[in-house]
Amino acid sequence: MPLISYLCKCNKTLSKFYRMSKDAPSSLPCECGGEFKKQLSAPSNASKIIVDNGVMSKAVEVDLEIIKSNEENSVRDFREKS
Repeated sequence: MPLISYLCKCNKTLSKFYRMSKDAPSSLPCECGGEFKKQLSAPSNASKIIVDNGVMSKAVEVDLEIIKSNEENSVRDFREKS
């Protein structure tokens, strides 16, 4: 369930969960009489991978820095063995 953030011109913020991101309206009414406008979220610094243990599978977020570090370690280990 994505968390959608909204911002009003009076600087109030609102965050709501929606079943699907396409279900989230682009604006919502604010108490000040203005409108909360849907904010674009910054891309995360994570990557999702699918983990399947034979019984169930699920998406898991993996930090890209960890992936890069593991790749560098694998290359270093391979060179040391050669």
